[in-house]
Amino acid sequence: MDVRDLLESDALRSFGVFAQHRNFTAAAAALGISQPALHVKVRKLAAGLGTELYEREGRSLVLTPAGERLAAFALDSRARAGELLTALGGDSSALAIAAGRGAIRWVIPDAIRAASRQGRRVRVVTASRDDAVAALGAGHADVAVVAFDPPPRRLRSRAIAAYPQVLMLDSGHPLAGRAQAGGGQVNVADLAGLDLVVPPAGRPHRRALERALLEAGIPWQPAAEADGWDLLVHLAALGLGATVVNGCVPAPDGMTAIPVRGLPPVRYWAAWRAQREDAVAGFAAHFAGAEAAS
Repeated sequence: MDVRDLLESDALRSFGVFAQHRNFTAAAAALGISQPALHVKVRKLAAGLGTELYEREGRSLVLTPAGERLAAFALDSRARAGELLTALGGDSSALAIAAGRGAIRWVIPDAIRAASRQGRRVRVVTASRDDAVAALGAGHADVAVVAFDPPPRRLRSRAIAAYPQVLMLDSGHPLAGRAQAGGGQVNVADLAGLDLVVPPAGRPHRRALERALLEAGIPWQPAAEADGWDLLVHLAALGLGATVVNGCVPAPDGMTAIPVRGLPPVRYWAAWRAQREDAVAGFAAHFAGAEAAS
């Protein structure tokens, strides 16, 4: 069996299942074969390709770079086969979308709805930016929606939206009245002295806010931390402080959203691998001109 035969063999499908589980016992059970049989398939595949496909880190199995690429190829092949079968049966193929919770709720709901109305089976994976990009590379997602920084250049992408950052605080706060009287905006310097509800350290939104406050010379300490636009606003509404969020997030009753002058807009991109161009074309096309309209 030559290398091309290996890439068209049952061993490739078996490796794709193993790559999803990263566990021989679970993968063998999913395939309905014995664990030794799966070991043999993966070992022969690695030997035929002349490269290691996984390695052990402590008690975990981790794919090598070659293993990641082969897993993506295996999952692409499976997805294309599924697309062909559903197309022959008059149905539409599935679409796997990886995005953050806020993007799913407020940035791409219309696109998800449009895909569903086209008869596509939509699978949504809630993921951080890094996990969403990794899901593309591993073949677990067809399209990822990421914010703040553009996706890696190895991916195809399209800018889909841009929103101002807004300060969300109690409508009775003096700053809310002052902002309305002063043109409906506040400056970064106006955040001085506020108790701020912020994302955990290391999140892109937290880094951008910290950088802006540092450049403005504003000392601060977080009053509370939460992951997700909705939770930030919820904690602010509970009285824990004010929060800076994406302008697409609606203000709940009793809260006011004020654009913050001096903070960059939050930009969103849809990203996908070139091999999945056809699968995501309809989804990505929904955003044509969306950024300019935001």
